[in-house]
Amino acid sequence: MHPILNGLLFGLLLCVLIGPVFFALIQNSIEKGFWSGFFMAVGVALSDAFYIVITYFGVSKLVENESFNMWLGGIGGIIMFSFGVVYLFKSVPKALKPVQINGSKDCFKQVLKGFFLNGVNPFVLFFWIGIVSKVSLDFQYSSNEALGFFIALVGTVFIVDVLKSHFATKLREIVTVRFMKIMNRVVGVALILFALRLLNFLLEGLGIELFA
Repeated sequence: MHPILNGLLFGLLLCVLIGPVFFALIQNSIEKGFWSGFFMAVGVALSDAFYIVITYFGVSKLVENESFNMWLGGIGGIIMFSFGVVYLFKSVPKALKPVQINGSKDCFKQVLKGFFLNGVNPFVLFFWIGIVSKVSLDFQYSSNEALGFFIALVGTVFIVDVLKSHFATKLREIVTVRFMKIMNRVVGVALILFALRLLNFLLEGLGIELFA
């Protein structure tokens, strides 16, 4: 039970970290409904699982390569910046009616959105490298114990993300067109700011100081 309890604790810790996925998940759930947020949360969970696998099996050594950090930050920053621009200039329908998921194609689209929005952020990779180091060096878990730890951690994050989606949709009753416009702008600005932080990896590698 010790690995599972630690997984729950670390999962709750990750849930309170506010990043671009947090803003996007809430906005997406309010605009398109619970199931849109649910499938986006599935994508986020799959992305976390992917990072856990590659870091646990030794890919964490790649972050010691400055060139790897530079280009991952650059690519991630460009993609996230694009998301920010889309939200910043996104129009809002006059009638805010629930938008239902229409077939497996739309479900898959939301899964991909959650996967890539979470996955292109190199800070997520750095987080998992730290957790894997903790599990391997400090906790000294066996393979089975580590598996239980990570399942509990990702499961906790997924459940909390689903709860966020559920309660976000309840806000639809008090959400106005003006509120949605403001929220889109806030999400857009937040994503662009996160993108600038990521692009700083590339700029520093090129000898350019974005943040003095």
